[in-house]
Amino acid sequence: MNNVYLKSSSAITQYRNTMEFGVIDDPRQQRTTWTVDRALEFLDEADPGGDGAEPFFLFVSIKDPHPIMMVPPDVLARYPFDQMPVPPMLRDPLEGKPSFHQQGKFRIDEPVSDAQIQEMIAHYYALITHIDAQVGRMLDRLEQRGIADDTLVVFISDHGELLGDHGFTEKVLMYESSVRGPWLMRWPNGMPAGQRIRTPVDGVDLVPTLLELSRVAQPDAGTDAIDGRSLGADLLAARQPEPAPVFAEIGDGIMIGNSADPAHFATHVMALDGGWKYVRNRDEIDELYDLASDPSEMVNLALEAAQRPRVSAMRSLIADMVGKTGPDHYVWCTT
Repeated sequence: MNNVYLKSSSAITQYRNTMEFGVIDDPRQQRTTWTVDRALEFLDEADPGGDGAEPFFLFVSIKDPHPIMMVPPDVLARYPFDQMPVPPMLRDPLEGKPSFHQQGKFRIDEPVSDAQIQEMIAHYYALITHIDAQVGRMLDRLEQRGIADDTLVVFISDHGELLGDHGFTEKVLMYESSVRGPWLMRWPNGMPAGQRIRTPVDGVDLVPTLLELSRVAQPDAGTDAIDGRSLGADLLAARQPEPAPVFAEIGDGIMIGNSADPAHFATHVMALDGGWKYVRNRDEIDELYDLASDPSEMVNLALEAAQRPRVSAMRSLIADMVGKTGPDHYVWCTT
């Protein structure tokens, strides 16, 4: 493609695992733009909001921001490389942490300079701005069709981005910048605007929440039960949900390499309860972080004698969670 510019590199990825990036001039070939174009076609062809129109559901899967990060040049120009912030935890020595933190496939090598990290961050920020503009196109189309006030719009991500934190890019580790993600909702005629939910919630809470807001009955308890809890009543009442533990998991098959070996799955489970985060690692030492006093997650407290009761309690949280549907590959979490 003559209109695409991608820097070449003989390293693992561009600037040695800082995520590949480049500039793309033709908007038809930018994947977020292409995806939103298809979403707009659906909104036009389905004629939502027309006379006698049925309710509709549209799932728009935007892959960005994700490598290879291809950004329109006019958007990238808004982010001068030398003005990008260098992550304060970029050179985390990872002392007292599991050894696999040193070996992960998205670990940034030492020769990478701060300036190269800033260049990568500029492309990431520009891609976020491009996504915002494309989502705005969909919101504008809802307005044009006269159905914006009656349409529930949800913007959610499956994970965050380390972006240099603790010397990593992408996801895979349980640090906050990786496991946290956006969850935005807009429904002018359905629920109060301007709310901010400060209670941590889980990605698995999305489906039961949407079912309740749509007045659709949820499956009965048992084998068909949906993981997660509905936040619908809290959103309608503009109140904070009751605090509840939040969980995440990942396997070595993703963290270290693209392995299909079942032994490399279900190897790391996280529980977030209040201001404490506990990560149980199947084959390594565990992790415990006090997010109130150590928001950057630099000090692993899991082996501290004073924290043994807390570690035991959080292990029980994980065991109860995996036991609800049968532990399967997570049986190691139940002992």
